[in-house]
Amino acid sequence: MTNIEKGRISGPQLLFLVSGFVQGSVMLIDFAVGMAEKQTWMVILAGLLVSIPFVISYAALAKRFPGMNVIQINDIIYGRILGKLLSIYYIFFLFITLSFNIRDVGELYTIFLMPNTPFIFFLAVFTATCAYAVSRGIEVLARISYLFVITGIFVSISTTILLVDKMDFSNFLPLFELPFIRIFQGIHIMVSIPFGETIVFLMIIGYTNKDGNVIKNTLSGLLLGAFSLFIVAVRNTAVLGITQTIWTAPSFQSTRLIDIGTVLTRMDFLVGIAQTVLIFFKCCLFFYALLLAVSEILGLKSYMPLVLPLAGIEVIIAATVFQSPLDHAEITQNAGIIYSLPLMLVIPPLTLLIAKIRRLPESKGGKVT
Repeated sequence: MTNIEKGRISGPQLLFLVSGFVQGSVMLIDFAVGMAEKQTWMVILAGLLVSIPFVISYAALAKRFPGMNVIQINDIIYGRILGKLLSIYYIFFLFITLSFNIRDVGELYTIFLMPNTPFIFFLAVFTATCAYAVSRGIEVLARISYLFVITGIFVSISTTILLVDKMDFSNFLPLFELPFIRIFQGIHIMVSIPFGETIVFLMIIGYTNKDGNVIKNTLSGLLLGAFSLFIVAVRNTAVLGITQTIWTAPSFQSTRLIDIGTVLTRMDFLVGIAQTVLIFFKCCLFFYALLLAVSEILGLKSYMPLVLPLAGIEVIIAATVFQSPLDHAEITQNAGIIYSLPLMLVIPPLTLLIAKIRRLPESKGGKVT
């Protein structure tokens, strides 16, 4: 069994990859705001706690099959036919979710930053940039991952500090006033979107060096990324209170209130740049995983021939899949978190259980080839 990717990443690099990936979902916590309102920060923490065992199962599965990705693991565990079907399901998830995230960038710029520029222009430029970055390989992305993480944490903390005088901590009260069903729906969104999407790393963790503690570093990266999301949720609630539910992007609305001596103003533009950078990193990892998965299914020796064709298809889908941002939010909150749930919460733990029962990748003293 040969690997398309020859590069290797270290344990700390895996930590920053996971953290940057989770931070790339900072815009998507707005989906939970509609459900959880001023208790969004609680939903993030609850979603994190629920997600931790499943994310650990991803890392444990990859650790059990070092040097392999989920496409190869599926073939070993489930056989050629069922394994390929599950792999196609995985590829469908990567394909659709990547197009959703690419569209997020287009909507960010056409609605908040540069509304007079054609929508398709942003999609094409952004996707082409992702394609170039991915063509450099996973080692390059891993080496610069800490820059994305530092950017996300710096912007989150700095804007929070600058908004302290605008905060009203009574906005968090009373606690537990919402019906349980709405809290449950909010947790469901957080489990499915920011945290469950780390299933993408089943195409990446296998390329971690043998001395890298994949479970520890994956979990640490998840916690660091979640911390950034938590800070943003607390900031928005403290500043906007219940009114954050009426805004399409609460982060932009809250940071627009920063005004220090007419020197520090329009900080929402800085937030827009930071979010672009983080979503770019997340999309690069999604695109990389998609290219590897499709190449593995097709039996290719390199993913390079697929970079431009798949990038073009992603742009077309991102431009046409939704009629409006409201349509985007509604479908993601409902259909999106339903079709992805079995892939995130059922299949990986089941695969790990079967591997342990059958004592794979070693069986009867022989190694799987």
